[in-house]
Amino acid sequence: MLGVLVTLVGVLGTSMLVRSAGDRVDVLAVARDVPAGQQITAEDLTTAALPQDPALQPVKASEKDSVIGRRATAPLHRGELLANTQIHGGKALPDGQDLVAVEVQRGAAPADALAPGDQVKVISTPGKDEAVSKSAPDELQATIVKVGTPNASGAVVIQVAVAGTDSAQLAARAATGRVAIVLSAKG
Repeated sequence: MLGVLVTLVGVLGTSMLVRSAGDRVDVLAVARDVPAGQQITAEDLTTAALPQDPALQPVKASEKDSVIGRRATAPLHRGELLANTQIHGGKALPDGQDLVAVEVQRGAAPADALAPGDQVKVISTPGKDEAVSKSAPDELQATIVKVGTPNASGAVVIQVAVAGTDSAQLAARAATGRVAIVLSAKG
């Protein structure tokens, strides 16, 4: 009986080990050397499949489009995994555009549906005790650059690119916390 029990435990342990070895995640790796400061291109990147390990924090392969066009903060060597610390925080904005961080409260933006490159409207909203105006609210056109992770209260910081002529106005609105983001139709 003891022999059967030991065999059963061994089979279950081996089964769990084999199953966990199959849990792999696709991440970005460096396909060729990239000097520090150089803009990263699609040809500089490849993918690798690794077992999930919380100690490793490479850039996920699904984030490849957001990495292309960014600059290496340190030399990147062929074959190494790409980490967020090795790339500059964002792509260069087109001339005439400024980057503004907008914190929106829970329910004030379709955060799960937003992705870099999406065209959005940033709308001024009334305060909690203010009546909704019958006139059209102030709105600014913007392009999503990055969507943060919601905090404990559900608020999320969304970085948007706006025309340089609108950035001061948007920053002032964002500072009040009274803004909403509307995703424009894609297509």
